[in-house]
Amino acid sequence: MKLAYVGLPCQLQALRKLQMFSSEIGQSWMNQVELTIGLFCRENWAYTCLRALVEDDYGIKLSEVDKFDIKKGKMLLYRNGEVLLGIPLHETKPYVRAACEVCLDFSAELADLSVGAVGSPPKYSTVIVRTRRGMELLREAESSGYVEVRHISEVKPGTRLVVKLTNEKREENLKEAEQRAKHGYPARHIQSMGERELTGILEGAKGRSFADLERHVVEAGMCVACGTCVAVAGEHLEMVEERPRLREGASGEGEALEKAYLACPRTSLPTMLMAERLFSEEGEVKSDSLGKYIDVFAVRATEKAKLSRWQDGGAVTALLLQALSSGRIDAAITAMRDRDWKPRAVAARSEEELRQTGGTLYCYVTNMPLLKEVASR
Repeated sequence: MKLAYVGLPCQLQALRKLQMFSSEIGQSWMNQVELTIGLFCRENWAYTCLRALVEDDYGIKLSEVDKFDIKKGKMLLYRNGEVLLGIPLHETKPYVRAACEVCLDFSAELADLSVGAVGSPPKYSTVIVRTRRGMELLREAESSGYVEVRHISEVKPGTRLVVKLTNEKREENLKEAEQRAKHGYPARHIQSMGERELTGILEGAKGRSFADLERHVVEAGMCVACGTCVAVAGEHLEMVEERPRLREGASGEGEALEKAYLACPRTSLPTMLMAERLFSEEGEVKSDSLGKYIDVFAVRATEKAKLSRWQDGGAVTALLLQALSSGRIDAAITAMRDRDWKPRAVAARSEEELRQTGGTLYCYVTNMPLLKEVASR
C-alpha cells in the first residue's frame, strides 16, 4: 500500500527516524509512506488545554467555533465568517504543550512538501517544495486544475516572514533547552542533531527500559505524543491521555522496549544524517534557514477540489486529492475533528474522506499507531 503522511515537524522527525532505523528496529511498515506533507508549526495545544482555554477561561463552547486562525499576535476564533473572539497569544502560552518549547523546526524540514499560511497573501498557502517527488505532485496538481500556483517572489510578504519565525523559534527554544539542562533535564534530541555516526545512538539505546523512556522523555516534558514508541512496542505500551503507558501486566524491560527507546524522536535525533539521506539523490537544492528545498510557491485550491472547508489556500487537501486520483497513493494518514474540535487520526481512502479532513487543527493528534495499523494490513 502506498501512503501519504501529513504531520507536524515533530511527527515528520519521528517518521524519518523510524525509516532510518527500520533495520535495527526490525520493522518495515514505515517504508510504505510514499509522500510526506509537513505543516508549519510554531507551537501546539493539547485538546484538553485548548478546551480549558476557550470554554473555561472565555466561556465559549468549542462547538460554536467554525474556524481557528493565528494572526497578528492573536488566536482568532470565527463563527459564520466573523471573528467571535481574539485571544492574545501570550495568554495561551501556559496552555502550550511543554514539548513544543524545545522543538527547533518551524517549517517541517524533513518533508517532501512543507505547507503553511505564513509568507503568502490571504486565501493562499505557502508551499516549500523540498524533493522532486514533491515538485512532480505540485506540477501535476496544477496541470490537472486542482491548484493555482504562483512563485513566492510574486507575492508579499514572501519567505522573509517564514525565515523570521523559523529563527525566532529556534533561538527561543534553544534557550529553553539550556534552562532545562541546568535543572537536570537535557534535551537529548537537540544534543544529538549533529551526530555523524549512528554507533553512539545505537549503544545508548541498549538495555534501556520503559522507566528510562519515562525519565528521559515523558517526565522531562519532551514527549511529543507521536505514538512512535507505542507503534514499535504495542504489545507492551499504549497511549493514555497523550502519554505512553505500560499495558496492564506488561513488562517494562526487554528488547521491544529497547527498540521503543531507540525509535523515540526525543531520545536522539540525528537530523543532519536524516537530511543527508533524504536529499542525497535530489541533485542541487538550496540550503538556508528554511532547511533544504528546491523552491517556494504560493498555492491555492481551485473550484475543482470542491472543498467545503479549508484553511487559507486549501493546498494540503488539494495536493492529496491529486495524489489519490493519480494513483500516487492509496490512502493518506491525516486528521479530522468532530463538532467540538476534538481531533482524531484518520486514514482517508477516498476523495470524499479527504475533503472531510480540510482545515487546520491547533490540537495535537497521535497518528503513528494508525500508520502502522494501515501499513501492516
